Amino acid sequence: MSRLKNLALVLAAGASALALAGASQAQTLEETLALAYNSNPTLQAERARLRATDEGRVQARAARLPTVSASASISRNHSEGESFSQVNNTTNSFDSDSTPKNYGLSASQPIYRGGRIDGAIDQATAVVMAGRENLRATEQTVLVSAVTAFMDVRRDSNVVEIRQNNVEVLAQQLRAARDRFEVGEITRTDVSQAEARLSLAQTQLSAAQAQLAASRAAYERVTGQPAASLSEPPALPALPDNLADAAEYAFDNSPQLLAARYSEEAAQHAIRIARGALRPEVSLTASASSARDSSFSGDVRDSASIMGQVSVPLFTGGLNRSRVRAAVAQEEQARFQVRDARRQVTEAVTNAWYSYVASLAVIESSRQAVRANEIALDGVQQEAFVGIRTTLDVLNAEQELLESRLTFVTAERDSFVAGYRLLQAMGLASATSLGLDVEIYDAAAGDSRESRFPNLDLTPWD
Repeated sequence: MSRLKNLALVLAAGASALALAGASQAQTLEETLALAYNSNPTLQAERARLRATDEGRVQARAARLPTVSASASISRNHSEGESFSQVNNTTNSFDSDSTPKNYGLSASQPIYRGGRIDGAIDQATAVVMAGRENLRATEQTVLVSAVTAFMDVRRDSNVVEIRQNNVEVLAQQLRAARDRFEVGEITRTDVSQAEARLSLAQTQLSAAQAQLAASRAAYERVTGQPAASLSEPPALPALPDNLADAAEYAFDNSPQLLAARYSEEAAQHAIRIARGALRPEVSLTASASSARDSSFSGDVRDSASIMGQVSVPLFTGGLNRSRVRAAVAQEEQARFQVRDARRQVTEAVTNAWYSYVASLAVIESSRQAVRANEIALDGVQQEAFVGIRTTLDVLNAEQELLESRLTFVTAERDSFVAGYRLLQAMGLASATSLGLDVEIYDAAAGDSRESRFPNLDLTPWD
């Protein structure tokens, strides 16, 4: 028996040590956000998408430069046979070998394409800028999802702890009720009421544990790491004083709205491109070639040419005009999408603002409710001890205290998440805005690939 007792003491000491270690290594909110920023696959996929979009601008600007190509060929020819001469009635045989060699160089330079090159470059630039805003929107969505997952795990951990404590209290209450029933102080009805409350509490504990497991899974999905012990979150970043200020800032900085505006700009440039197809095209082509031993050994033939070409579209079956009308309709679509994005931003800011304000009120009221219910429960328990209150009165008082505690921890979570959602709607939930200690991804890195040709205005007519 003493050995078992010693073993139990060792296990208890080990569990205490692990608990202390877990507390000292509790994961902070900033660490959670850094994990999501560096490893979330949704965010990494959007970064890859932007890198691909960046290449569209490089490709559009390439149309302004000349295209140069070179060619070379070599072959081996062998011929043999006989020829009859009618002059002297003789037959001559021949046997010859040759190695023809051909070299060529050609270049083509667009001079004027009806403004399509400039339109394509401007369109690609607008698409890149929209892509950067979409990346910023995805980044904020991921980071706010990490905040939500962090707070969900903390809330559900507290809920499990509260419900576990409730089960223990009700179990003790049931034991006391049975003891009092044995001595005739209470009736069988009181015992049944205690049993029913304990069964309900155990069911609610199981549901809370399942919800905690789901929240932990969501945390791991966002961050790539299982949720360890999570520390108390820091205070919220500074928020605007009123809804009007929040909305005004969001209209200028929301990535969703800015992306829609850049998409509208890209659609406007698409009209320029479509109309450019109605105009003439001018290009310049030059070529040079050299042939060696093409007919016989020692044969040399060199040639060079330069040609200007003008192409004027006369009739395309209505194709070009149809493309212009389609581009105009798409620009109108993009314009309405900007209006819709503005309304969505207004809705998001409004919802987040009022959710935040309401949750602050719930926090204060539930905090007061917890204090009041603690006092009420203590009074009901004392009155029940002297027979003034029934077992049901005590159970009801305990239930009211439980509900107020659950409301409080839920409101704390809701307030924090609503604050970050307000920041997201305003465009202030990025890694830079939050001051995260991470290496910030350079969304403008694609510009460096174009710096190799900084002055591409080689054809001022386009």
